[in-house]
Amino acid sequence: MRKRQLLPPCALLWVLLVCSGLLPQTSAQAEESADLVLLIDGSENVGAANFPRVRDIALKVIEKLNVDREAIRVAVALYGADPEIKFYLNSHESKGSVQTAIQGLTFPGGDEANLGTALEEVVESLLSPDSGGRADEGVPQILVVISAGQSSDDISLGEQALRESNVYTFGVAIGETARSTMEAVASDSSFVVNAPDLTAVDSMADQLLPYINGVAQRHIVLHTQITQAIQVGNRDIIFLIDSTMGATSLNAVREFIRKFVDSMPIGPDQVQVGVAQFTTTPSLLFDLNTYNSKESMGDALARIRPKVAPSVKIGAALDFVRTNMLRSEKGSRIQEGIPQLMLLLTSKKSSDSVEQAATALQHMGVLTMATGSKAADQAELQRIAFDPTLVFMLKDFRMLQRQPKQIVSPLSTLSGVVITESPTEPVVEITTVQTQKVVRDIIFLVDGSDYVGNANLPFIKTFINGIVNRLDVRPERARIGLMQYSDKPKTEFYLNSHNNKQDVLAAISQLRLMGGRTLNTGAALANALDNNFKPLRRPGVQQVLVLITGGPSEDEKTAKRMADKLAVEGILTFAVGADQADGTFLTNVAFVPQLAYYENRFDSLPDVVERIFTPLITVVGDTEAVAPPAPPPGGERDVAFLIDGTDAVRADFPYIRDFIRKVIEPLDIGTDKVRISVVQHSERPTPSFYLNTYNTKDQVMTAVSNMNLAGGRSLNTGAALKFMKDTILSASHGSRAAQNVPQFLIVLTGGRSRDNVRDPAGDLKTTGVVPFGVGVKDADPKQIEDISHNPSFAFKVKEFSELDAVQAKLNQIVNLPKEDLVVVLEQVRTSDVKRDVVFLLDGSDGTRDGFRDLVDFIQRVVETLNVNENNDRVSVVQYSGDQETNFYLNTYSNKDDVLNAIRSLKHKGGKKSNIGAALTFVRHSIFTASSGSRRLKRVPQILVLISSTSSDDGIEGPAEALKDLDIQSISVGVGNANEHELEMTALMPNLVHKISEFSFLPLIEPELVAQLSISKDTMEATGELPESIVISNDFKRDIIFLLDGSDDSRSGLPAMREFIRRMTEKLDIDEDNTRIAVVQYSDDALPHFLLNTYATKKEVIYAVRSLRPKGGKEINTGAALQYVRDHVLTLSSGSRRHIGVPQVLIVLTGGVSSDDIVGPAADLRRLKVLTFAIGMKNALESELQKIAYSSRFLFDLPSFGELLSIQTDILSFVQSKMEIEPPTIVGKKCIYFHTSLSLSPQIPLVSNETVSSFDGKRSVSSKCPLCCKAVHRMDS
Repeated sequence: MRKRQLLPPCALLWVLLVCSGLLPQTSAQAEESADLVLLIDGSENVGAANFPRVRDIALKVIEKLNVDREAIRVAVALYGADPEIKFYLNSHESKGSVQTAIQGLTFPGGDEANLGTALEEVVESLLSPDSGGRADEGVPQILVVISAGQSSDDISLGEQALRESNVYTFGVAIGETARSTMEAVASDSSFVVNAPDLTAVDSMADQLLPYINGVAQRHIVLHTQITQAIQVGNRDIIFLIDSTMGATSLNAVREFIRKFVDSMPIGPDQVQVGVAQFTTTPSLLFDLNTYNSKESMGDALARIRPKVAPSVKIGAALDFVRTNMLRSEKGSRIQEGIPQLMLLLTSKKSSDSVEQAATALQHMGVLTMATGSKAADQAELQRIAFDPTLVFMLKDFRMLQRQPKQIVSPLSTLSGVVITESPTEPVVEITTVQTQKVVRDIIFLVDGSDYVGNANLPFIKTFINGIVNRLDVRPERARIGLMQYSDKPKTEFYLNSHNNKQDVLAAISQLRLMGGRTLNTGAALANALDNNFKPLRRPGVQQVLVLITGGPSEDEKTAKRMADKLAVEGILTFAVGADQADGTFLTNVAFVPQLAYYENRFDSLPDVVERIFTPLITVVGDTEAVAPPAPPPGGERDVAFLIDGTDAVRADFPYIRDFIRKVIEPLDIGTDKVRISVVQHSERPTPSFYLNTYNTKDQVMTAVSNMNLAGGRSLNTGAALKFMKDTILSASHGSRAAQNVPQFLIVLTGGRSRDNVRDPAGDLKTTGVVPFGVGVKDADPKQIEDISHNPSFAFKVKEFSELDAVQAKLNQIVNLPKEDLVVVLEQVRTSDVKRDVVFLLDGSDGTRDGFRDLVDFIQRVVETLNVNENNDRVSVVQYSGDQETNFYLNTYSNKDDVLNAIRSLKHKGGKKSNIGAALTFVRHSIFTASSGSRRLKRVPQILVLISSTSSDDGIEGPAEALKDLDIQSISVGVGNANEHELEMTALMPNLVHKISEFSFLPLIEPELVAQLSISKDTMEATGELPESIVISNDFKRDIIFLLDGSDDSRSGLPAMREFIRRMTEKLDIDEDNTRIAVVQYSDDALPHFLLNTYATKKEVIYAVRSLRPKGGKEINTGAALQYVRDHVLTLSSGSRRHIGVPQVLIVLTGGVSSDDIVGPAADLRRLKVLTFAIGMKNALESELQKIAYSSRFLFDLPSFGELLSIQTDILSFVQSKMEIEPPTIVGKKCIYFHTSLSLSPQIPLVSNETVSSFDGKRSVSSKCPLCCKAVHRMDS
């Protein structure tokens, strides 16, 4: 018999809180909740004759338990050769239905009893959230195994899975042979009840019940120790957490860290822990020295909260840890040789580069580990981790709690630091970057004294290499020299010593510091001027000195005098200092104070590369020795500035003026050259001057210098953008767009716009204007990106004093020659776009004659794409009765190969047309990573379906499944194609195209090509979702739950109550953020509480728990909607609709309304109230469609018990960033539309008051969004 160990070093610790040493006593008053799985032996060990006795054990156990959806849930499985699941935890809601299901169990039979396989199946399939498991909610999970013999297979993996999942496992052993197996499986040998044979099983249920109730009532508690009982050495551990992984995963991570902390000897002289979170920006939760006890740290961990963001920047987060957390004042003991460990936990691939940041951490000696899930990139994590074996890829972060040892072990035992030894022969790493066409002579003058020391030399080399790698090093372009100094200077190599980048980098790698405690900076500057710059000067070429120092200069006066002499000679001096360098000295030595850079630590120097590089290659010395850059040929351009003129920027307005002056300083301003306009805006735009107001640079510079702040309380940037398009950038005010002169718009704001910026910005871009967005302080990054020509033209800085870096980048683009500008804009456009496009073609017999037209059409569409591995990928599939893949998304990596493959397409043939099966095929076989799909990397997935006849199979389910994967389907119908099927397949109605024959395909080509470039978000913004929903960092919203409280829905109230409670738990509730109201209705409506009744989450949850059925025979949903509109969405009831806070109404109903709902529902829609219609039991889908804001806001469920299954979907929308703008009412304007009219946004309008007339034919209905858009443009 195997002996069970209760307290192994790395396993389970059981605590039985039993009164007076007895088994726990049950209490009717105690809270009872548990997930109970009964696993019953169905093999010949039991036998057909005895199976009813075994079944009775299960029935007797259930009889005495509080079985209910909110209390104890039950699942049952049988095992023999294979496990057989009979029902899941969420299959039945009442004790009676569970008992009926158990009574219906029949004996499966079989010689094998593979218990090990069955145990694994229990963990995988019966205890998960999808099956009704509630482990994530803290509900204990119980397994009762009823066995009558030994297992036929190995049970060790199943036993381990149960233990790692924290399952309470009990055994019912019938016969001596089963006893040893049950003791091995059970969580403890005392958790096994025995009977000598099947005739003595009657009392077994009574023996089990105290255990099950003890777990359900929390008298029996399972504690999992997540680390071995070993002595843990001193260490500093930082957890770096991706905040976007979702609430469930984040809860698992939080619990993992909490258990880890509980297992560690926490204290300033033992183990210290710090935590940071990140999205695109990092944030600190607490430092290594913030908390010295487990208790205080545990409380702080509760502040880990999920955040919504489409991407993450891991590189920036790693830099944040290095520069902000691994410091002695923040508790790091790296200088004492204490091991420094960091564990990264992420669910996404980084949107920024991680290599440099990871290398810098490793150079410091940090032992980095990485754990990834979902869309995390394993290869990227391996580049981050100290060693590839320290990367852990998990299916789900909940596995952290089930299998913690693999991560806890290295966190607890790894020690030492990374030692980087210099190789005997220097290894030169050439980084491939986009080099700049710069003509400059640059000498680096490096402090070689003990103030720097050998420990910091790698950071200086990395800094220099970072600059050199970006330059085109050769005699006619950039030349590089290197010097070092302490008491005396030394030239390592001259400007003409090396003729290429590789030789320069090799020479830099050989740099060895000279040492010394004295720094004579002045003498070194003199030597650089006389022996390095003057003898090797090139006429008209700017010379640059980059001083890098770590200590105070002994000859400060000489250094200042020599710095002035360098400036007179036209040499630009940049001063970079760290550690003990004097900041004031750096600014005195630099050519201008802005060219001085100071960092506290040398390991931060690599970060300076980004900040210093642009001025390093663009700033010029104001001397005759250097000729000013000539304006580019064809340098005519119109440059307009739209700047923040609100009171909020009053203190920073001098910075704004200075920013404008610096941008226009290099420009050749004149009537026939560059024209400038400046407009301030707040609630409304205020022009300072137009493009044709001034004719010379002096006039413009004077006007900018004399500008005063216009003032205002808020920003309406959208309205200002429209003003710029209609007024400032018009011919009457000096714009030369009609003469093909480039049009630039530079938008600078310090706050978030109250109105929608996306549409007016889009209108500007379509007219050829190139907008740049510059956001400072409280500006919304998403709005800045929406304004900009493309994401790389959007800039965000924290303070107005940091605008210099932006100004330099703007100068580079604005001052480009026209032909280069065209190339840059095209490169940006094409390089930014990534799409996976799948053509699903009708290959049945009916398309044989038109197939060449179809092939030519696809070929022309593909010609417009940027096909390569990193941008657009293409696949073609044909279907008839079955499917045939012509090529996958990863078959070809360039456009020529794809086009050749399309030209070679052969018609498939076949009598049937199974569109449903074809849609399922592309979902499972084409839109997958193995076939080249980048869906998991958030690359847009586009399906173009071309069909010519009705489908011979059902398509509704497959079409919905594609939409669930966020696949953007476009439907093209030819000839006899079924319009209803086309609409069902397409993501949105305006993505349906219908023509009568294949030869007409060119007619829809322009619109289809345009739709390939429209993102799903944009489609939703201009389609089903209101146009006034805009992105915002403001998470304010008012949410009203309207519940059916009638007699017929009484049984559903617990499920509705739990739905609201769970929603509330996840929301940020207080007066300034999310407000909640709950209203019940039947014959009439009755508020349970209003939006301003409770101000805290705790109060709301308490009120929700007290919710009781209202009662009533009638269901007057229309009157209830009207009640919400008149009495809840009001200022006196706490609604903030009048200030643009989103209003969300969630209607939960279980029956058919007795009154009219159309009018009240339409009123709410006009008020921009986003109404979800959730129907259960006897609700009618047709009524739900009338209530819901759109079809995507409709949920039709079979029972109240299914309500929690959609809670995540509802919550995801409610937690998304949004804002509803109050509607703007204008004069009556409409358009006549007719089937023969070609819809165009350029339709001339001659009247302010017209009558709307929309052709209602199905062939026109797909164009309706375009009609609405045209009307919207007229209104605006």
